[in-house]
Amino acid sequence: MRKRLQPTKLNIFACYLARVMANLHLILCFSPLGEAFRNRLRMFPSLVNCSTIDWFAEWPREALHSVATRLLTEENLELGEKNVHLESCVTFFKDAHVFVARRSEAFLAELGRHNYVTPTSYLELLATYKQVLALKRDEVGTLKNRLRVGLDKLIATAEQVEDLQVKLTAMEPVLIKTQGEVEVMIVNIDKDKKDAAETQTIVAAEEEAAQTKAAETKAIADDAQRDLDEALPALEEAVKCLNSLKKSDIDEVRTMGKPPAGVKLTMEACCIMFNVKPEMEKNPDGPSQRPS
Repeated sequence: MRKRLQPTKLNIFACYLARVMANLHLILCFSPLGEAFRNRLRMFPSLVNCSTIDWFAEWPREALHSVATRLLTEENLELGEKNVHLESCVTFFKDAHVFVARRSEAFLAELGRHNYVTPTSYLELLATYKQVLALKRDEVGTLKNRLRVGLDKLIATAEQVEDLQVKLTAMEPVLIKTQGEVEVMIVNIDKDKKDAAETQTIVAAEEEAAQTKAAETKAIADDAQRDLDEALPALEEAVKCLNSLKKSDIDEVRTMGKPPAGVKLTMEACCIMFNVKPEMEKNPDGPSQRPS
């Protein structure tokens, strides 16, 4: 060996590390934006002490134009028919990025503070534009749908109103005729109300008279019931006597030439009940004497 070292494991591994360190190159890419880069430098000072910093120059206008065109044509953003607005959008993004970079240089010269404008910022600008464009299109689409639905409702309502107006115009003669019939009906109803009021007055008077007659009839019925209650015992007694009557008793009455007053009263009552007219006979006691 050139270094005249013993081929031990430690010497071999040391040679290996020396060759790796001589030939291995690491490239670390960091963005100077924000606090992350400064924090990493404070935590790992070797990033500055043991490395060579190469600040990438800003993209030229041609690169900015090419990147913007490629990113905006990856998806169909519908920037007008045949993307007629694509060139205007690309020019705006390119000019805006360059303008901010120039103003950042003036900011550094005047105040001594850095405002980094990197290609990442340009990519974020394009991505933000695409996101905002999608959100706004969704919002406008929602409003457009609401407007379309509202217009459809208005058109349908106008058609319905027009149809109703035609129907009302056609029904106007019928409504006028019906109104006249209703007025006549109202007059008849008023007349019927007056007649009903008069009839109600008459009915009330008749009802009062009927109640009076009912009270009188009830009094007569109560009186008759009392007389009936008094006559029922006599009737029962008469029925008992009738049941005990024999044919010989009738023959005995028939053979009487001058029956007693009780028998005569009984016969007269029977004639009245059976509607038997009496036969006129001469009074044996004389015409001027009342028969006994």
